[in-house]
Amino acid sequence: MRETNLKRKHVKRHRKWPWVILVIVVLILVGTGLFWAKYGYDIKNNIADGYSYSQGLTKGDFKPKNSTVIYDRNGKVIKKLSQSSSDYTPINEINPKITKGLVKVEDQRFYIHHGVDPYAILRSLVAKVMRRRIEGGSTLTQQLVKNVVLKDQSQTFNRKLKEMVIAQQLEKKFTKKQILEFYINDVYMGHGSYGFSSAANYYFSQNQNDLSIDKIAMLVGIPNNPIYYDPVNYPHRSLLRRNMVLSIFYKNGVINKSTYRNARKRPLGIKVNEHKYDNDVSNNYALSYAVYNATEELMKSSGFTLKYKFDTDAQRKQYNTEYQQAYERAHGELMDGGYSIHTSIDMDIQNQIESIVAKQYAAYTGRDVHGKLAPQVSSTVIDNKTGDVLAIVGGRTTEGDQVNRAIMGYRQPGSSAKPLTAYAPAFERGYLPQSSVIDSAVSSDSGHAITNWYSGYTGRTTVRHALENSINTVAFKLASEDKDHTYYDDLTKMEFARLTPQDNNPIIAIGGFTYGVTTTEMASGYSSFSRNGQFIHPSNLTSIYDTSHERYIYQNTHLKKKIYSADASYMTINTMQSVISDGLGKAAALDNYSHTAGKTGTTDNTKDSYFVGMTKSFTIANWTGNDVSSSLTGAEQSLPMSTFKAEGEYLVDQLKEKDTDFKKPSTVKVSGQDLTVVKSNKQPSIQDVIDTNFEKFNKKQESKNDNRLYNMDYRIIYHLTKKEEFSREHKVQKAIDKYNETPIKKQSQYDKKLDEIQKIRYLNANVKRQSAKIKFNNQILELQKDLNMSQAMFQSEKDNKKIAGYDAQKEDLEAQRDKERKDKVAKLQTQYDSQLQKVKDAYKNNDSDKDDQKQKLIDIMNEIRSYGGNAPDLKLNVDSGSSSSNSSNSNSSSTTSDSTNN
Repeated sequence: MRETNLKRKHVKRHRKWPWVILVIVVLILVGTGLFWAKYGYDIKNNIADGYSYSQGLTKGDFKPKNSTVIYDRNGKVIKKLSQSSSDYTPINEINPKITKGLVKVEDQRFYIHHGVDPYAILRSLVAKVMRRRIEGGSTLTQQLVKNVVLKDQSQTFNRKLKEMVIAQQLEKKFTKKQILEFYINDVYMGHGSYGFSSAANYYFSQNQNDLSIDKIAMLVGIPNNPIYYDPVNYPHRSLLRRNMVLSIFYKNGVINKSTYRNARKRPLGIKVNEHKYDNDVSNNYALSYAVYNATEELMKSSGFTLKYKFDTDAQRKQYNTEYQQAYERAHGELMDGGYSIHTSIDMDIQNQIESIVAKQYAAYTGRDVHGKLAPQVSSTVIDNKTGDVLAIVGGRTTEGDQVNRAIMGYRQPGSSAKPLTAYAPAFERGYLPQSSVIDSAVSSDSGHAITNWYSGYTGRTTVRHALENSINTVAFKLASEDKDHTYYDDLTKMEFARLTPQDNNPIIAIGGFTYGVTTTEMASGYSSFSRNGQFIHPSNLTSIYDTSHERYIYQNTHLKKKIYSADASYMTINTMQSVISDGLGKAAALDNYSHTAGKTGTTDNTKDSYFVGMTKSFTIANWTGNDVSSSLTGAEQSLPMSTFKAEGEYLVDQLKEKDTDFKKPSTVKVSGQDLTVVKSNKQPSIQDVIDTNFEKFNKKQESKNDNRLYNMDYRIIYHLTKKEEFSREHKVQKAIDKYNETPIKKQSQYDKKLDEIQKIRYLNANVKRQSAKIKFNNQILELQKDLNMSQAMFQSEKDNKKIAGYDAQKEDLEAQRDKERKDKVAKLQTQYDSQLQKVKDAYKNNDSDKDDQKQKLIDIMNEIRSYGGNAPDLKLNVDSGSSSSNSSNSNSSSTTSDSTNN
């Protein structure tokens, strides 16, 4: 019977198993179906993109590129950034310990997998979940794809999927030896070095075949994070990383125990070789500026966004770190070759401007503590029509001095900041040059009084007179009235790069910047006035062509950005003309041009001297000061103006500029020195009609051409068909719509929604029609703002719940303590009653321990009171033995009575 029951149970169990398996299979199928319904479209697109990328890849994509060549405005070669052919080392000539060690450290299953290693991915996930430690799951092939093919460091599912597809296709196209060769030669090793041969030469001044095992280990450790393990800037980190790599070498049999122990004891042995290639551009200011511009354009083409406005110092510092890393990588890529860079450089003008500057400073032969000439100079010349930098001077000489101060010399502009930060914004708000203002005492937010360069105050004056004579109090007051702080926003729009949150303060109206400005920033800012307030990004580039992939990655279309109104711009220029004719800038007046405008600038203790001046055709910003900041002499202080005068007179002749005034907007009426803005529909003169119609026609044509390029650049520049471009835009729009379909409802969705936004950004990077790209960028920005707001709200709700929970706990705890106190008082009350009777009896009988009994009663009373109970003082009559309550705490002086007291 028992055997029969066991058999039945066994059969029932067997009958259940198929159903359990069926349910599991159904759940898996349903889950897979739901996942595919949600992500299938993206997965298919990314797989298709991966195949598309991989189809066009050849060995040439991983081999040395042609030299980067820089041309002047006439197509003449200025510089060829060349590299030694020995940089690219065939696999058979690579140190075998590098190849073996690299595989053991980065991808131990390299020779087994087919581009993607599921085991490594699983190990990475387990390490992350179980050990809370991040371990790489990417193979060497995937790393090669990420750094060389995609050039995308973003951590997104789409990029990873695309990377995996391309990696597997590479494994089909090339042998393992070839892939390893590509990786060893192309991996970024820091400081602009690509590949182990280049890195060996840079860090150790040695050939890679001559390296000892400890040096090989250091190099093998770098690719994991070239910035973090930088042996030059962070030698301690690099040493720890090297020793870890050595231990891996030892555990995997690359080296024996004795070699391992000896290698660990050695120092890094860094011997940097800075002069391997003929890539030095520091001896030519215009050329170094072109390389600087080209590097930033490469950064932008790889998805880096330049920023100029920050809410906190922490944001600014984080951005600066990210900028430096991206700049170094892009600069190394540029130096590595493969680009054709056309510039607007006219070396005749450049050389002549340098010569003029040198003559102005020839009498000053002193040198500072670092052996550099003093005082120093920077000068930037802007073409007002195009915004191009015509000439740039970054110092007295490039011999032993590689600093280009015109782009890297951030110094205080003094009062030359006033037109940008105080007067143009004031004219925007309705002030006129003849408007009355008061020169009187005023203090900054910090409580420091704003003083003028002269003693005292002049009282009531005009805006024109205040600018002519550089009155600080008026400029500060005008900026303080700007409640919207447009002066700060305007500077961020004009790309002043070293602004901080602290600069969002009217003190910058008189030049009080945290870190200062450059002459290039100042010249381009002033130049905006000549274009009716439209800013053009300063540059001396015309185009950048990627010769390896046969495509333009940048063309200078001189896009304009509205900063000031035409009326405000003209009034600023007109008022600055009075600075030259009647104010502090008389020494800068040009003998061959009658309508010069400009502004002086001097800092406290005359440590910096500035002058920014302009004609219709050009703007020049000049600075002088000492690298080791110290006061200038009176003669040195006047150098920016005298240099402007010499430069300006040369340029007027060279550019054949006619002696005509800046063009006045039709809405501005001039009567002597008084200007007014006229908005009425009065009948224009014949000349006004001609000028207006021509200007309209000209603007219409310019706008038409700009819009055509703006909307057709995908075809003109990138050679895409309409179908190809619109397909890319459709993907972005579809991704945005899909994002909006599922609004965030709880905080746990934040990371997922953030990944979706990153995916949209990645898709938008492929959009080449600028109007569409900007439209999508604005939508993405709004999505990001909404997501951040949602996260903040979720966090606030979470915090409120915590606080509510704490309050409830507090109430419970207080209630519990109150109950405990009451229970304690009730218990003590019983003791009190008992002890009171004992005291009465003791006093009645005149017992010898009556005082002790009384003290016990007092102790009980005190304890009752300590718990919040009521224990009144008690007076005992010895004779009668009776007792009575006494609300006072006074002692009885009678010998026949006694009282208890607390």
